[in-house]
Amino acid sequence: MNKVFLPFLHILIITLSLIQNLTAQTKIEGRYDSAKRKFIPKDEVYRIYDFRDGLASFRTNDKKGIIDTLGNVIVPMMYDEIEPFMDGVARVEIFGDYPTHYGYIDAQGNEVLPVIYTDADDWYYRSLRFSDLIVVGIDQKYGCFDKKGKNVLPMEYGSIGNYHSGLATVYKDGKMGFINKEGKIVIPIIYDRVSDFGLETSIVQKEGKWGMINKMGEVVLPLVYEAEMRFSGELCITKLNGQFGIIDRNGKVLIPFQYESISYYREGLAHAILNGKHGFIDEKGTTIIPFEYEWAGNFQEGYVIAKKDNLWGHLNKLGEVTTPFEYELTGDFNRGLSNVKKNGKSGRINTAGKLVLPCKYDGINGVFNDGRMIVSINFSEGRKKGFVDVNGNEVIPCIYHNVKAFSGGKAEVQEDADGPWFLIDVNGKKVK
Repeated sequence: MNKVFLPFLHILIITLSLIQNLTAQTKIEGRYDSAKRKFIPKDEVYRIYDFRDGLASFRTNDKKGIIDTLGNVIVPMMYDEIEPFMDGVARVEIFGDYPTHYGYIDAQGNEVLPVIYTDADDWYYRSLRFSDLIVVGIDQKYGCFDKKGKNVLPMEYGSIGNYHSGLATVYKDGKMGFINKEGKIVIPIIYDRVSDFGLETSIVQKEGKWGMINKMGEVVLPLVYEAEMRFSGELCITKLNGQFGIIDRNGKVLIPFQYESISYYREGLAHAILNGKHGFIDEKGTTIIPFEYEWAGNFQEGYVIAKKDNLWGHLNKLGEVTTPFEYELTGDFNRGLSNVKKNGKSGRINTAGKLVLPCKYDGINGVFNDGRMIVSINFSEGRKKGFVDVNGNEVIPCIYHNVKAFSGGKAEVQEDADGPWFLIDVNGKKVK
């Protein structure tokens, strides 16, 4: 035998012996500090983690085991990862070859589920389920077991969701249904799509039509609607016979099915489209802003952007024109001001329709710092920048190649592309 190999073999034998002894260890000497919930081992080779329910994971190198507060080894060091216990069981992992394999152990160290699963609920997802069931999967097929390891739902489902109002979604062969906390199918797997239960009901789709069921699986809104039903409070926008309308949770029609589109109410009005034109209705379905606009946004700060005859303006909630339809572009109001564009130049307008910043700029920063906002104008020699105040006055003319926003009453500016940067104050004076 090669003499060089002998020392290596000797070291390997010693190392294997040490690992075997550590793995077979039945007790770790040390003391438990109940105030800190820490176990302090005599031998510093052990690393011991936080205790939960009187148990803690420990290790010496790569593998983990479990000890109790007396130092008794409940689980020898044989797993690559051990999660904290929940409801008497903990997920364990063995890395090995890809993928990682998972199983579960109980507080006595018994493997409730063998380490053979390629997917399994971790501590966080188990906490979300609010159920004693353990969900595991192999090759994207999932099933459920109880904490004793009894299979309660076969390993044949494409997914198993979290519990809401005591029921969880299950998916199989392109269809969905629900199970209860015991893993029993209580709503048959016949739907194309379902929503989690909320307020004792679920929105479901079957054969392209939408409706609503209760927790007994009974249909409470017929599956006749052509658009996914999304409730906002007690109201739901949906589609019937190719048109949109609004119903309540009992199916009562609140707004007739006659619109090409409806949005949810904002500031008391809903944006709708009728015969290709945009307008607004109130909660009774009364037309407040007539359907005569080519485009409209949603109300913000009491005003809305609208387009008519290919020009833009603003309307208030009475339908009155507050910004005349003479601009190439308008924006939403923010703190009472909106950007507008006319003849290719940008300015700002207030809610009364008055220009507070003339349409003479090619760029507007839109943000004030120290009461100053950056604006820019394109000249033949290039774009130049300056500053305006909150009243729209050009307090620092557009003469700079580049500028930075004000901070602490000062701003950095540059007169020429190759020139130096220097500081100015809010009045445009150079600061030494």
